[in-house]
Amino acid sequence: MPARPTTPPLLLLALLAMAPSAWGQLSTYPGRTYFLALEELDSGDFSRAERAMRTELRTAVQTIDSRWLDSICFAAGLGEALYQQGRYPEALEQFDGALDLFLDQATWLRRVQWQQSPREETSIPRRLPPWALANRAAVYADMPRSFLYQYGQVDNSGVAQQGGVVQVAQFWKLDAEEVSRAIAWSLYRRGDLLGPLGAYDARNQAVATRLAGGGLGPGGHWSSAWTELWWGIAEGAAGDGVEALQHLQQATTLGGRMEHRLGGIALVAQGRLMAVGGDSAAAGALLQRAIAVATGYEDYLVLTEAARALHELNLADPKAPVPPLAPLADSAERSGLWRVAVEARLALAERAIFAGQAPAARESLATIFRRAREASRGPLGSEAQRLAALATPARSVGEAYTEAQRAVATQQPLSRRLFQVRLANQWFDDGRLSKRLARQAYAVLLGDPGAVTWQTAPLDAVAALGAAEADAFERWFVAALERRDPALALAVIDQQRRREVLSAQPLGGRPLAVRWLLEAPDDSLSATALAARAAVEAAAPEYRELRRTGSLATDALREAIAAAPDQASPAARKAADALADSLGARERLVLRTALSRTPTPLAFPPALDVVAAKGALVEGEAILVFHVTGGELHGVVLTAKGEHLWRIGNVDDVAADVEKLLREVAGTSPKQTWSREQLAAESWREPAAALSERLLKESRLDPATLKRLRIVPAGPLWRAPLALLSLPGAPEGTMLGAIDLSLAPTPGWAARPRGEKVARDAKLVTWSLAADAKSLTEIEGVDPLATLADAVAPPQGLAPSAPLVKATADQLVIDVGAASLTADPLGLPLTSAGRGGREVGAWSGLPYAPRGVVALRNLGGYEAGGGKVRRPRSANFAGDPELHAIASLLAGGAESLLVERWSTGGARSRSLVAEWL
Repeated sequence: MPARPTTPPLLLLALLAMAPSAWGQLSTYPGRTYFLALEELDSGDFSRAERAMRTELRTAVQTIDSRWLDSICFAAGLGEALYQQGRYPEALEQFDGALDLFLDQATWLRRVQWQQSPREETSIPRRLPPWALANRAAVYADMPRSFLYQYGQVDNSGVAQQGGVVQVAQFWKLDAEEVSRAIAWSLYRRGDLLGPLGAYDARNQAVATRLAGGGLGPGGHWSSAWTELWWGIAEGAAGDGVEALQHLQQATTLGGRMEHRLGGIALVAQGRLMAVGGDSAAAGALLQRAIAVATGYEDYLVLTEAARALHELNLADPKAPVPPLAPLADSAERSGLWRVAVEARLALAERAIFAGQAPAARESLATIFRRAREASRGPLGSEAQRLAALATPARSVGEAYTEAQRAVATQQPLSRRLFQVRLANQWFDDGRLSKRLARQAYAVLLGDPGAVTWQTAPLDAVAALGAAEADAFERWFVAALERRDPALALAVIDQQRRREVLSAQPLGGRPLAVRWLLEAPDDSLSATALAARAAVEAAAPEYRELRRTGSLATDALREAIAAAPDQASPAARKAADALADSLGARERLVLRTALSRTPTPLAFPPALDVVAAKGALVEGEAILVFHVTGGELHGVVLTAKGEHLWRIGNVDDVAADVEKLLREVAGTSPKQTWSREQLAAESWREPAAALSERLLKESRLDPATLKRLRIVPAGPLWRAPLALLSLPGAPEGTMLGAIDLSLAPTPGWAARPRGEKVARDAKLVTWSLAADAKSLTEIEGVDPLATLADAVAPPQGLAPSAPLVKATADQLVIDVGAASLTADPLGLPLTSAGRGGREVGAWSGLPYAPRGVVALRNLGGYEAGGGKVRRPRSANFAGDPELHAIASLLAGGAESLLVERWSTGGARSRSLVAEWL
């Protein structure tokens, strides 16, 4: 029996025979307080809506077995209040609860007393504002929202004979339309929350299976539009767009001709599916119609969804309809629908920015949350910060980056993609996501954002890229190991390294990728990237002119420095200022693109195409990739003949072997001195052989045919003198250093095509920057860098900033000295305090320097000799420090990079660098 007191069944039966006005006096479930709570959602007071919904749940009807149908509405409403606050785990829990109640009482439609069929509503078309009229000939349905619902049995004679609980028939007044809407909305929002995980969600599959079984409602009844709606949304959330559209089309109208209250959800869901499929014309028409239906039936959740989706569609395809944002915002403000107004005003601000009306957008953003302050603390607030960064005056690039970083920091805890990644981790650990399915799910969740993601959720994509998600990559790699698939393992490793590089860069590395896209030579970009470059330049045609003026300023600056190499001349200062103006304007356009909805590939670091890389290798070439995960070191080899994966062992054991070798080769301290006998000794051969045995025993590399090897280090191997190692079966004394050996930060970089070497003039501008003034000290009166490589400090009077050095130096020596790498190598100082204290991170910025030849001395400082570094607890250690230092230098356009990972110091070390230059 229900816990809540009810009207006696005999009285209900009597009322049933009376006019509707008589039984309409009974309480309706859900009641008035629930709809007031929904109004709080529309007003933007999410906390108050949450409290009200929790009260509704606490006082909801409870039957003998469980909660009753009204709790579906309360759970869905509470889930929406939590969703709007960005509290996604709690929101998902509530939507799950709503669907569990639905599955438990799936045939509830069969207990509804359908006293009235839909008829035409003539007042809605007349009162619709002109901006919401999608079709003047549309017919709108009018039907009661509430119907009598039978609980229990009229005839309990069978129970009396066979035993069981007698459930006397009772009739309650149920808002069946609202219950149906709450079910549909729970499915819709769960689809948003789960994203790609919807295809692997057991609860979503249970709903679809139950709906496919039929029998949920009376046969041939108009309420089948509701069940088709649920079915279509469930199929869409599972990723089956074709099946979803078939059901959603059946749900759009009643009897194939009348618009109805729940049709708005069906129209939005169809419009989004069509937009993803690339049919902008159909998507635009559906979303326009959804706006009309939602306005007519005052469904403001659907209205904002439809307006936002149409806004995103129009920005991606200007041929799509323009949403009626201004009248919608005005109307919402007059009605106190502040959440609706905020969403519309944000979209208007974005349109104003890209129409060249940034000052007006800034004014709007300054007051947009004046009546909905709570909304500013959720996803809408971070979106406003994104737009504020876009609207920052062009001259204030630094301020714009600061605002953008603030937006990303706000968005990260609200990121739906990061929520999905961490939910996948939970499902993987619980066994709900098998290793087979995990390989599919993580490939999407941890892959590069696609065009649809950039167009619909650019800030969320940037926020997700800013998190390295090492735990998720570890699980993905474990899933790949189960198949013993070396190609898949390589792809996972490459994606993880790329994510580590991007996560350490400002704004998740998207500005870095955009710079590379706009500035790198054509032969460094894929066909997809070149097409994206054309699209970006078409949207910002001024960029090409700014690049030309920057090139002219660079040439003028180089000529002025050559004419007066010791002291900056007025001509040099003028050219430096012109270059700074060009770079500043270009950086502003880079940031604008990075924060926009413009789809761009993450061109740097280049992604690995295993099949293409394998096809490009020739006999005698190999790529050797090391990878640390779960405390274990693994190796992968790729050759023209195939690929091979093997487990090397515990990474601490490998580190111990590396340190033993380094003690023999580099000593234990930069201050260590060496006698002639020590230098001539071969005590290093034994630890080198031990490390070779551990690392390469199962590599299957053929020493007889191997001529070129590209190595991607990991963990302690960044410090290892790999050139001293030997392949199993190689003649005694033959080392890897005898072949063409090079290192790469990522597998994709190792596999990238090599262009033709650029012919150089005899006279090259070579600058030397040092973190430690002692690094410049002459040795026995001679500085090999100055004498052999003609390396000099930048002219006095010109601050050696990263842009200036990159623009003017053909060759560059960066001397770390005795400094240690910290957990954040982007903070690695390159110059002494007297020279401005620049950072490695600055080298990934403009200008792109295709001439760049960089020698990075003493990378690792005293760590190279086995010294230990105490890293700050607050450090965000995502990947190896060496990875970030090297990737940042390569990102700036370094053509060649000499990395001195372990240094013996002394004149000979500096001479080797000078000779290489």
